[in-house]
Amino acid sequence: MDWVREVEELHAFFDAWFRGAADSMERMEAVLASSFTIVGPHGTTMDRDETIEAVRTAFGRSGTLRIRTSDHHLISSTSELVVARYTETHELPVGGNRRLSTVIFRPDEHAPNGLTWLSVHETWIEQ
Repeated sequence: MDWVREVEELHAFFDAWFRGAADSMERMEAVLASSFTIVGPHGTTMDRDETIEAVRTAFGRSGTLRIRTSDHHLISSTSELVVARYTETHELPVGGNRRLSTVIFRPDEHAPNGLTWLSVHETWIEQ
């Protein structure tokens, strides 16, 4: 169960998908729990199906976008949940943005890194 690797690998998928370089959404679909929710940095909430559809329609939207994560910090880990925080950076040739993301994982032996995403909450970081 490696939560940092999971964060990095899923965001590498997003990076490739938004640039039009990923072949399928299997990686993402495999790790989002059926009850998954995300609160975006503007305060909007999406469930699993809405999140998958939003990502699906954004395929290849920006060939120059780069997404990376940093400042990984474990908040709590039990046999039932892992709660962590990281900084997500979106870089473009002109500008970009950063957000502080808090994630709740559930251990899942069938998931790629042993974790399923339950919830994410993103907050803008002032530039």
